[in-house]
Amino acid sequence: MTPSLASFRPPENLCPPLKHLHNLWSGKITAEGRLPARSDFDPAEMLAAFLPYITLFDVIRNGDNLRFRIRLVGTGIVEETGRDTTGNFLDEMSNTSQIIGRAQWMVENRQPIYVENQPLTWTSRDYKHYSALGVPLASDGITVDKIIYQMAFS
Repeated sequence: MTPSLASFRPPENLCPPLKHLHNLWSGKITAEGRLPARSDFDPAEMLAAFLPYITLFDVIRNGDNLRFRIRLVGTGIVEETGRDTTGNFLDEMSNTSQIIGRAQWMVENRQPIYVENQPLTWTSRDYKHYSALGVPLASDGITVDKIIYQMAFS
């Protein structure tokens, strides 16, 4: 049995970029509870102002093991963090255990996740903070194979 996709409720004070992603994602869930795929998202609907703050992870399965490869990092994220991690695996980067844990949770539960006011521990700019909404995607509607994060920095 898969978890109910209706159980995630974003906070009322969710900032506009994160709220926009949540609305797009939840609007693409089918009546049968199938998750949207990456191909269901047109970059034009993501709003140009928000695209630089998107990151996309590939979910790589090897038996029971999961790895997460960073497929895309928006230019705004690169500017805020001071590094472009495109192509890297999270488990090969320093201080990413919390990010990996959140990604694993999304894969297992097929649910979005929201974090608020987190330090950039995986960069030298750990004095900066971010909030993020991650949403799971599934090419077959069931098995999570990608994760989109929308980030907002403070």
